[in-house]
Amino acid sequence: MLPDIFHWTSQFAQDARIWVTGIARAYPLWCFPIAFLIAFSESFVGLSVLIPGFAILVALGGVIGATDIGVFPAIAGAVLGALCADVISWGLGLRYHHQILHAWPIRKFEAQIEKALHFFHRWGAWAVFFGRFLGPFRATVPLVAGMSEMAFRRFMAASIASAVVWACALLGFPAFAARFAL
Repeated sequence: MLPDIFHWTSQFAQDARIWVTGIARAYPLWCFPIAFLIAFSESFVGLSVLIPGFAILVALGGVIGATDIGVFPAIAGAVLGALCADVISWGLGLRYHHQILHAWPIRKFEAQIEKALHFFHRWGAWAVFFGRFLGPFRATVPLVAGMSEMAFRRFMAASIASAVVWACALLGFPAFAARFAL
């Protein structure tokens, strides 16, 4: 049973990457909404497990660099998608506090959220910044920041800074490498 799940998720990731890069090549103006949706799904608790956003964004960056598509709309889409997911997660955490741990599908990630709570309580705003770059924490730290009643301005400062660096790394570096590899 377990090898079947790995095969299915691996195949899904490969198919999604091919589909997204094909759409980006055919419709360059769609890079903004594609990057927005992928970054949103990668940064929102629950969805981040289903969508292989990291690999898709890196592949999208490579497509952008190999063609004449501008990288800045895609980076802007990824930043805004990640920020929207963060704000919604922070709001859910603030509104429902620890009650959200018992709601579906969040209860399936209770262990991750507990780890994120410890990470957040140890590092504070730095956890929001660095959590973006650590796969298991990317989607859970904003929720935990809301649960811990972190001030919105402080949360947004860390979230914006990390989203910009994250999007530039995942889209900008592959685009730069692909552009100069040709």
